[in-house]
Amino acid sequence: MTKRILSIMLCAALGMMCFAGCGDSSSDDSSSASDTASSAAESSEAEETSEEDSSETESEEASDDLKAPVSDTTIDVEADGATENMLIRSIMSEGDSTRIAEKLQAAIDLVNDDSMEATEKVAYATKVAFIGDSITAGSVTTSNDNTYVKQFESWWIDNIGYYIETINAGIGATDSYLGVHRVDSEVLAENPDIIFIEFINDTNDDFYKTTMDSLIRKCLAQENNPAVILVEMTTESGSSAQEVHAEIAEYYGVPVISYHDAVMPEVEAGTLDYDSIQNDEVHPNDTGHILLGQLLTNYIQTIIDDLDNLDKVSEAFDTSLESPTGDKYADAVLCDSTSELVTVVDEGTFTEDTTVLWNFADGWATSTEGTIEFEMEFKNLGILYTEMYSTLGGIATISIDGEEVATIDADFTSGWGDYACNVELAAYDEKATHTVTVTVAEGTGTNFEILRWMIS
Repeated sequence: MTKRILSIMLCAALGMMCFAGCGDSSSDDSSSASDTASSAAESSEAEETSEEDSSETESEEASDDLKAPVSDTTIDVEADGATENMLIRSIMSEGDSTRIAEKLQAAIDLVNDDSMEATEKVAYATKVAFIGDSITAGSVTTSNDNTYVKQFESWWIDNIGYYIETINAGIGATDSYLGVHRVDSEVLAENPDIIFIEFINDTNDDFYKTTMDSLIRKCLAQENNPAVILVEMTTESGSSAQEVHAEIAEYYGVPVISYHDAVMPEVEAGTLDYDSIQNDEVHPNDTGHILLGQLLTNYIQTIIDDLDNLDKVSEAFDTSLESPTGDKYADAVLCDSTSELVTVVDEGTFTEDTTVLWNFADGWATSTEGTIEFEMEFKNLGILYTEMYSTLGGIATISIDGEEVATIDADFTSGWGDYACNVELAAYDEKATHTVTVTVAEGTGTNFEILRWMIS
């Protein structure tokens, strides 16, 4: 069994956070009193000077740890965009540039190919996919044109050429655990040339190191050798899963672009107002999205500027390369009521009539207490269900082969809206066929929706 209790608590916390898912002295002698006061003032000044020197030293040491120092003046991103040092810091890891150089050269060659008509070139447009959470989905931006995905697309058209197709697979309040299960159908099925991965909802632990490992491997292993680029965001407190993500990225030579490293040193130094680029603890506002777009396009431009010196012939991913985490989710998929991998043994009070939430139709739903029984073959099992704001969600117990593995409360009426929440339920040593039972008990609310089974 997995960390199911922790996972359930984490899922609820992600939803709440992300949808959305950072001395005096005296004396009778006036002369003595004056001397004492003077001495105290000098002592105070000396202490202040010492503190200032210490602060400056600490600041200098902190700056020495950065790829580029913080600004010595206040930064107005909305008016001036990213500073040069922010752009430098944002390239956390250059990784292996071969794949991205190859794709960019192909894009440039397409634009310059005079033997093809423009209508023909459209069929060969560079496909750029973005998979992530509410930030990638564009939550809280005032216009789609201001999202970082659209900013990237517009820059490409202006600087490389018209022939680009973007795929936005951002879903609010999600993480790379769900990402590795949905990447095949929502991203890889489109054969993208470049894939950006962004998940601020991940946490800095082994679970998300494992999910990101399998997600990156899946992308790298595609036959068309797509370029994979990791995008690391930040919360207001500066927390993110950047450390474990970057560890996996470095292992596979995947470039990492860090919004965190670009902005947080300036925020901490007081040269950049966090609220000027962020709508809340997690989500960038319009200015923040435009800034993020600049960071990504700056990286692309650095590759273009050096194309003549870069290797542009990529090799197929070596699937025999050992996974640092065991590639637990290598064959991860999402299964709905149309999947051959899931058999309903007894539908009980459930029907195949779920709310169409984030395009997750064809699940199983009930509005009354009761049980549904499935038969599935898996090694690892997770559930994607609806946390309900608009109606009272019920409490469901999940059992595998008669053993209760989790209790899920789908009531989110105190939150911000309905959202798709995922929880890992079980992890076994071997793949086998299991009976999975979901029981909704009588209570205040009895509505429960199973959007997908997460099988690997």
